Amino acid sequence: MVKTLILQSNTKNLRYVEPFLTEIVRGRNMDETRYHNVVIALTEGVNNAIVHGNKRDEAKSVTITGEVIGETPDEILIVTIEDSGGGFNPDTLPDPLAPENLLRDGGRGVFLMRSLCDVAEFENIETGCRTTLKTRLQEKS
Repeated sequence: MVKTLILQSNTKNLRYVEPFLTEIVRGRNMDETRYHNVVIALTEGVNNAIVHGNKRDEAKSVTITGEVIGETPDEILIVTIEDSGGGFNPDTLPDPLAPENLLRDGGRGVFLMRSLCDVAEFENIETGCRTTLKTRLQEKS
C-alpha cells in the first residue's frame, strides 16, 4: 500500500520523516541497520528538496511517497521525494571526498543517499525534481 506525506517547505517539518518511514515498514522485518540508513538518506533528500529545490518557500510543498513491494525475503522499500524546484544535475556536484571539500558544511546529501541506499535516482520532472530511493529490507545472503 502506497503512503503519502506532504510537507510544507520548512526544515522544522523534517521531524515527520522518520515516523512516516516507520509507518511504511511497520510489521515488516526490516534490518535495523538498513532502516537507520534509509532514515538518514530520506531525511537528506527531504532537506535538499526543502532547501535547494523549493528554496525554503513555505508556499511550496514536498511530497513523499513510500511503499514496500515484493515478498519476504526479497521485499524492497521504494520512497520518492518530489519538490517544485528547477531540478539539478547530480553529476555536476563537487566530490565531497575531494580534499578541498572535506571541511565544507554541506554538499554530502546526494553522496549519502547513494551510499546508504541500494539505488538513488534523481530525475528532473515538469513540476520540479523527483528523487527515488530503493533499498532491500534485508541483506542478500
